[in-house]
Amino acid sequence: MSSTLGFQISNAPTKHDPHHPSSGAGNVFLRAYRAVYRAFGFQKGYNFPLYAITVGTLCGFILARFQYLDFDGIFLKEAIPGEAYWYKDGHRRLGMILHLVGVLCGGFLACLQFTPVIRHKFIWLHRICGYLAIILFLMGNAGAFMILDHAVGGSPAFQVWIVVLGLATTVGLSLAWINIKRLQIDQHRAWMIRTWAWAANVITLRLILLAGIYVVPTYNIVLWSAIRCDEIHAMYASVGLPIEQNPTSQLYPTCGEDAASSTTAVAVSSMGEGPEAAAVMLRLVFVMSAWLALTIHALLAELYLWLTPAEHYRLRVVSYHRQVERGLTKPGRSKEAGLGSSRLGDAPEWWSLPLEDFQMAKTQPPDDRSKWTSTDYERRPIQHGIATHVQKDGTGDSEILLRSTQQ
Repeated sequence: MSSTLGFQISNAPTKHDPHHPSSGAGNVFLRAYRAVYRAFGFQKGYNFPLYAITVGTLCGFILARFQYLDFDGIFLKEAIPGEAYWYKDGHRRLGMILHLVGVLCGGFLACLQFTPVIRHKFIWLHRICGYLAIILFLMGNAGAFMILDHAVGGSPAFQVWIVVLGLATTVGLSLAWINIKRLQIDQHRAWMIRTWAWAANVITLRLILLAGIYVVPTYNIVLWSAIRCDEIHAMYASVGLPIEQNPTSQLYPTCGEDAASSTTAVAVSSMGEGPEAAAVMLRLVFVMSAWLALTIHALLAELYLWLTPAEHYRLRVVSYHRQVERGLTKPGRSKEAGLGSSRLGDAPEWWSLPLEDFQMAKTQPPDDRSKWTSTDYERRPIQHGIATHVQKDGTGDSEILLRSTQQ
């Protein structure tokens, strides 16, 4: 006795589909919505809201921060109290400028990379922007390491956060680049999604930070941190107080009469009224927000990849055929040319092969290419409960048929 359970995801719209022309012809909103998401290169309406929320938010955040490229005029004036003291000159100033230019420009190009119409119709632009985005973002990471010791107070917890995020994004971009050079498109997609999801945690960081700076004073939470005397003196000087009226020496006797040049660190409470109290609260809440935001984004990236296995499989099959054409792998060879689980891990032999090539590999000599399928896929029957790739429709989407058979 046997029973078959299957489902099909097809590009062909049905009469019950609200995006079908016959059901939406009289609806102005649906027609306008269809025109918008198709202009961006999407063939299905449900993908566009996720793109608008994620990529749109990232793009808006970056555009709003481009004003910080006016380093002295805007950035130093709006930075956390005490930050400007370290960025006025020296290697930290250069590092911060490199960081801003690299991550803002690289992030903006990344927004273009996730836009389907560019990937499908302007592949040359996609490649150029990809290389530039990688180079610029790595430059931004180098700048972040240059300001490591005093960024947001320079606490060990925040230094570790910078190192973790910097190394993770550097490794992620490197793996994405290696895999696309090896035509391993599925792994390129996965690592790009991970990397930019990690990088975009700074947006969620700001939201958590806003909540934190509301909660701390509202519930009378007292935070303490150590700040150097010369830094506190610079905070008061930045608000316009003349040197003779600077209260640092009176508020913190340990600093001595020459607080402007004292490197002694004193304990500062967030309950005070001066700029140093605001600095304590912002720095400590910022560090907490940074770790929480990075954790959230790392989990969301893995969740998205876990929820899109059909696209991952489709790109793996496309990668296999392109690798065979380029000579990067032999027909029927289950090891991927890129850095994937079938090459580095213990993935089963059929993991990287279309079903037909997996079956043929058992019976045909590996060098007999005349009997192998081409990259223009055709519909083929499903056997043994393994999904197979079917014809690509030219829009970047494809139909996937999954079926499991029980005896």
